[in-house]
Order: sequence, then structure tokens, then C-alpha cells
Amino acid sequence: MNANGKKLLVSRAVNKLGDIMYDYGNSVWIASMGTVGQTFLGIYKMAELIVQIFVGPFAGALADRFDRRKILLLTDLLSATMCLVVALLGEKTAMVYGLIVVNVVLAFTGVFSQSTYKAFIRDIVNKEEVVAYNSNLTTVVQVIKVSSPILGFVILQHLGLQLTLLLDSLTFFVSFFLVGRIRIEARSLSKSPTKPSVILKDIWEGMCYIYEHKDIFFLLIMASAVNFFIVMYDYLLPFMDDMLVSKGAYATFLSVAAVSVLIGSALSRFVKNNLTTMLWVLMLSNTGIILVALPALFGLPVWLSYGGQVIVKIFEAIFNIHFFSQVQIRTDKAYMGRVFSSIYTLALCLTPLGTLIVTLLPNAVQLSTFIWIGLASVLVAVVGLFYAKYLLS
Repeated sequence: MNANGKKLLVSRAVNKLGDIMYDYGNSVWIASMGTVGQTFLGIYKMAELIVQIFVGPFAGALADRFDRRKILLLTDLLSATMCLVVALLGEKTAMVYGLIVVNVVLAFTGVFSQSTYKAFIRDIVNKEEVVAYNSNLTTVVQVIKVSSPILGFVILQHLGLQLTLLLDSLTFFVSFFLVGRIRIEARSLSKSPTKPSVILKDIWEGMCYIYEHKDIFFLLIMASAVNFFIVMYDYLLPFMDDMLVSKGAYATFLSVAAVSVLIGSALSRFVKNNLTTMLWVLMLSNTGIILVALPALFGLPVWLSYGGQVIVKIFEAIFNIHFFSQVQIRTDKAYMGRVFSSIYTLALCLTPLGTLIVTLLPNAVQLSTFIWIGLASVLVAVVGLFYAKYLLS
């Protein structure tokens, strides 16, 4: 990995650390306020989701029109400044409203940062190194996801919310510094004026580009379908203590998932980076969903159900790494931001739908539901394999 790639990787890791610590610390602090806190926490979360869904397409278009490095610098600087400002608020009520406003701003900057970052990777990383880079990125992010809540808890308990926010601000400033140290040749950018109508035209051109390139359109559909079923699967996991009649089963599933993703990240670089292999990996991951339920249904030891989770998360991690690598390799750099923003936006739109369906289904919270989810998702992978082999090639 070249020097620029290392700086970008560390920058993303530090940025993710600040983002997770901010969300964890604020959620815990607001939730501690009782009934009023529940209302504010709902507003806090919904505002974030709404921003992510509606801003996503515009973020991708702007990432393709402007200097991606400068966008990352601006989002880091804005995030750092907002965290610093809210940390200086002393009054409790002002702090609550300030946290909601800052969370909206961070959701806004996060949408721009996410699409821009994925697109920027191809500006500084060679095609041959994309899989290894994404593997390293997934490993680092997973370690941060596991450690950040623990770190956030310790800091919040011993230093309080204001100092936690100051540390959040520091992480974004560090990310800003690292991105600022990246030196690459500037991309050729559009010289046409940036008006709302022009941005809307860019978004439309991005959608047309995805549709016209059947391989990229296929990847978008597969990612959306995968996310739809994974949302259902994740919805059911908190009920595992009751379904498996085993106290602490859900906590074990979360711990197993964290370790499994790390294993999958390490193994991903040894897997061939092509569509067929990627879809076989997806099928194996979906098979694991079925294996979560089968042992308990047949009265077998509970650890076998945990084995199903291992299969799900190892192969899911490999699939995700190769999926993003395939998109980065196949997409023209001029459209990279719009393609990734389309992926993220569609995935977010399907998240409430998947949750709603499994919520409304009568008697959905039972082990047999895992089998139906697994079978349906395996069928999606089979159809994908058939399409990729006979119609896409």
C-alpha cells in the first residue's frame, strides 16, 4: 500500500472512532434523562436517518463534480468544529438541542464523507490493491466498532459528556490533518456552473450510467437484496435468549459476529475477486442463517447455532469486501460518487421496509423464521449466479 493509501486508511479509522464515540456517548446521556430522554432520542435517530436518505444522491453527484480530497477535508473540519462548539455549551437543555443539531450536521457530513471516501479510494489505490485495501479497512473498522463503545463508556463515566465531545472533536481534527497530508494529481473536473438543475442532471446521468452498465446495475440489485434480508435477520437476533432458551445468547451472537468479521476480513484477500466467486460466498453466508435455527429445532447443543452465526458473518464480510472492490474496479472514476451514493441510499430505503415486514408478520419471532429468511436469501444468490453466468457474461 502506498503512502497516500496508508494516510487515508488511518484517517478513516480515526474518523470512525470519533463518529461512533459521539453517537454512543450522546445516546447514553440522552437516554439517562428518562421519559423526556426517550422522546429526544427518537428525534435524534430519526433526524439522522432522514438526512441520510434524502442527502445521499446529492452527495454522490457533488463527489463526482468537485475535488474529493477537499470534500473530505471540509466534512472533517465541519464535524470537528461542531463537536467543539456543542462541548462548550454548559446548560443541560441547550446541550440536548445542541446534540440533536450537531447529530444532523454529522449525518450530513457523514453522507458526503461516506460516498466521497469510497470514490476517493480509486483515486489513490491501484486496481490490484483494492481488495487488500478494503480488507484492511474492514478489519480496522470492525476493531473500532468493538472497542469504541467500551472506550466511550469509560470516558463518559470518568470525564463526562463535555470532555467526551472534546475528544470527538480532536479525532475529526486528526482525520482532517491526515487527509490534508495526501498529495495526488488533481482529477479533471467539470467546468460547467454548479446550479441545482445541473446537480439534478448529474444525478440523472448517474442513474442512467448504472442502468446502462448491466454489471454495475446487477451489483446494486444484489446489494439491495442482501441488505433487505440481513435487516430481517438482525431484527430477530435480540430475541435469541428466548428462542434458544439460553441466557446471554444474544450477547454471544454479537461477540461471535465481531470475531467472525475479523476472520472474514483476513481471509478475503485469498478469495478470487470475480462475480461468480462473490456470489458463491454470498450463498454460503445465507446458508449460515438456516444453520442458526436448525440445531435448536432438532434439540442439538446451542453452540452449533453460534456456528451458524460464524458462517454468516465470515462470508458476509468476504462478500462485502469483494462487492465494494468490484464496484470500485468496474465503475468509471467520473461516476464513482454517484454509484456509491445510490447503493447507500437504496440500502437505507429498504431497511425500514425489511424491519416493517418482519414486525407485521404474525408469530415472526421464532426459529423457523430464520429458515425462511435463509432459504429466500439463498434463492436470491442462486438467481444471481445464474444471471451472472449465462446472461451477464
